Amino acid sequence: MREALLQKSAIAVMKLARELMPLKKGDKILTISDYVDKLNISRGTIQNAFSYLKKQEAVILESRGHLGTFIVEIDYKKLWELTGIGLLTGSMPLPYSKLYEGLATGLYKSFTKAGLDFSLAYVRGSKYRIRMLKKGAYSFVITSKLAAKQAMEKGEAVDICIDFGPHTYLSEHVVLFASRDKNRIENGMKVAVDSNSFDQYFITQQICRDKDIELIDMPYNQIVSAISDKRVDAGVWNLDEVKEKKLDLHYRTINDLTGETTHAVLVVSKENNGIVNILRGILDPVYVTNIQKLVVRNQMIPSY
Repeated sequence: MREALLQKSAIAVMKLARELMPLKKGDKILTISDYVDKLNISRGTIQNAFSYLKKQEAVILESRGHLGTFIVEIDYKKLWELTGIGLLTGSMPLPYSKLYEGLATGLYKSFTKAGLDFSLAYVRGSKYRIRMLKKGAYSFVITSKLAAKQAMEKGEAVDICIDFGPHTYLSEHVVLFASRDKNRIENGMKVAVDSNSFDQYFITQQICRDKDIELIDMPYNQIVSAISDKRVDAGVWNLDEVKEKKLDLHYRTINDLTGETTHAVLVVSKENNGIVNILRGILDPVYVTNIQKLVVRNQMIPSY
């Protein structure tokens, strides 16, 4: 019996810590009754959990009568340790562009500011990142909005937690051509495609629709060399890298297909939806994207 009571108390502390993480000094918390209904935990257990959080100095509260109870002090590091989540881990594309470097820097600075231990892995292919998210390898992943929505439409148990806005993932996609005489996909062409990239695969399928072409599946980072060596005739690529690396390749823009591919979004597993409030509380899209802009403009050294 005592062990069961201790287990209930530990669960209550963990759930309360997760509820309080997004809040800040001066915020009003919910009433005990609200937490009872929201967390499905008894009033006494909730009160004991609050007492424990105060004793650990994770949070200091002040009752203001009929106005409610407010946060006077909050120690995010102590609170995070009590959430039971452990090390916060994320995954995003390889930082081969200034936008990616800026996004990674913004994420790191946000978590450092909150006093949290954070690890970010750089993994190629949105399909693979989402697959590893579902397996629990990461707390969240960064993909394009299009990739996230396609995964959700296919029944993947993931949700978009934060949308950082247009042109935070990339400026736009373009079609690279091996021949400078070509400006569109033509019958008989060999077209490079990376089946592990939702965006690249989707756009390639769209621009090749109704064309008699051969799709050559290859890793995204090999497409440029394949086009340069004329092993393939065309391939969809990120314009940011073309410009930043000053690649001497012929390309054309894809105006109507790249809208949602330019949005960077933070994706979480539906099975770990308790982390949503925490991430939204820690990551301010405006703060992150302002840092991203500074990195892109070479006004801040990237650190990630």
